[in-house]
Amino acid sequence: MIGQKLKMNRRFVARARARALALMLLVMSSQAAADAIEGWWQSWDSLLYVSVEKGEARLFAAGILNPALVKGDLVSWSPEKPLLDIDNPDPQLRGRPLLGMELTENYRKKGKQWRGRLYDPRSGAWYKSHLTVVGSVLNIRGYIGMPMLGQTRTFERFEPCKVYEDAVMVVWSEVQPPACE
Repeated sequence: MIGQKLKMNRRFVARARARALALMLLVMSSQAAADAIEGWWQSWDSLLYVSVEKGEARLFAAGILNPALVKGDLVSWSPEKPLLDIDNPDPQLRGRPLLGMELTENYRKKGKQWRGRLYDPRSGAWYKSHLTVVGSVLNIRGYIGMPMLGQTRTFERFEPCKVYEDAVMVVWSEVQPPACE
């Protein structure tokens, strides 16, 4: 009887350890997926800060190249005269600066992709969107209806020492990107 109870206790402990290990691996794999997307990303004309917390991703316009390309035209600006959200369909939002603006809504991880809505300040429209990290590239695809009818922008990991010819990256004052070393 005692031997049988001892066997049952050992099985119980072994199962509990296996469950704890499985849970730990699940948490670690979801953290690794979050870490792959989390951080600073840049394209030739802008800088995004991607924040991932509790299974939700948020993208902020953290930096804009001065001069910036807006609707195909190079537009010079400064923090004193910022680029504004002039194409927003809501007249009350047209005076807000683009720098520091959150560009996503309801971004959640579904399978291997993050899905949600993405704001495009160049058109003033919200699009369905997904983003993926492939190697060292962040792909953000915005679309109406089906993904195949959309457009993808690519971002590379932020390089703080990158120099742009005759241009300055103006960075949102509320964030601290990695410094050039």
